[in-house]
Amino acid sequence: MRAREDALEPTERTAGSLQGWILVSASWLSVVATSLIAPILPRMAAHFASTPGVETMVQLSIALPSLFVGLLAGSAGILVDRIGRRGVLMVGLVAYALLGMAPLWLNGLPAILISRCGVGVAEAAIFTAGGALLGDYFRGQEREKWFALQAGSATLLAVAMLLIGGALGEISWRAPFIIYALPLLQGALVLAFIREPTRPAAILVQAKTAEPFNWRKVALPAAVSLFSSMAFFVVVVQLGFVLTQRGYASPALIGFGAAGSSLAVPVGALLFRLMGRWSPAARLALGFTLLALGFTIIGLAQGYGATVAGATVNSLGGGILIPTLMSWSLRDLDSTELGRGTGIWNTAFALGQFLSPLSVIAISSAFGGLSNTILTYGAVTGVAALIAVFATRQSNAGQTKLRT
Repeated sequence: MRAREDALEPTERTAGSLQGWILVSASWLSVVATSLIAPILPRMAAHFASTPGVETMVQLSIALPSLFVGLLAGSAGILVDRIGRRGVLMVGLVAYALLGMAPLWLNGLPAILISRCGVGVAEAAIFTAGGALLGDYFRGQEREKWFALQAGSATLLAVAMLLIGGALGEISWRAPFIIYALPLLQGALVLAFIREPTRPAAILVQAKTAEPFNWRKVALPAAVSLFSSMAFFVVVVQLGFVLTQRGYASPALIGFGAAGSSLAVPVGALLFRLMGRWSPAARLALGFTLLALGFTIIGLAQGYGATVAGATVNSLGGGILIPTLMSWSLRDLDSTELGRGTGIWNTAFALGQFLSPLSVIAISSAFGGLSNTILTYGAVTGVAALIAVFATRQSNAGQTKLRT
């Protein structure tokens, strides 16, 4: 496998920290799509109160981009493996900016939802091309470092977006959408500093005529990623509604609480880096345990401080889970498979993000309210933690038998 990887590396490895950070910044756009408008969802719902089904439609405004990432990331992966990464990334960044700003001028909720679908199409191109470029340029521990930085830095930006979204939301629920202009700057950086990795002609032919993708390499990580994404985005999307129900309805207060709790995600990403010898199952066990504990605290809390504390514990678990899942998903793939592998992971994670608010609506109807829904997620992630602990013990037992 090592010889095959070396043969498939780009012939011009010119990427350094500058290129790494430019590509990592592409992942920040999913944070912008979610965190920026999360604090203004209650006011957006109030503005369109006369629209039938407004509650579901407003939830969909934050979830629809993820649906289209989920639907199209796999196809985008095939595209970037066949025609290259940089051009797809550039087109995606420009489209994301234009479509993301559209709610500044759109007056109907259905039209806004259509623009959000377009944001998702652009995200699918951006995340898949950007992730494949990271995989092209970096290997092994260096690749894991950039995945951890991707998760941690995205959350730091989420903190900023939550604060900015909350502050701008005090002016108008439309005002936060002006921030969607930022990808135009990212596009200029890509144009100036990112180059398509040069691969031998034989490798390009192989990428275009490759055998069917071996789904067994990524099936289990993708399934776990979908579930983990559903759980992770419960607090990201619902915290504003939880705080509103408990008497803390100000967008600025919601943004402050969400931003403060989100600071735990980069701490979790740092813990991921420190757990260098831990297996994926062991990392998942700790991540799910923290998610379950955070859900339980939120579900039982009543005051502002306790609710935000629970969200903080939950975010710490998410910070461990996200880089673990991405690293696990891509670790066995070679260069001709990275585009498709990245696309599959993005599909799973994005579908989880889309399904998360829909699952909350369904569970709330069945179990009587948002707090009970969050407690239900606490129980389910607790079971996931136990399964991961069992998998860790089985793996350790197998390694012990091999050594003896």
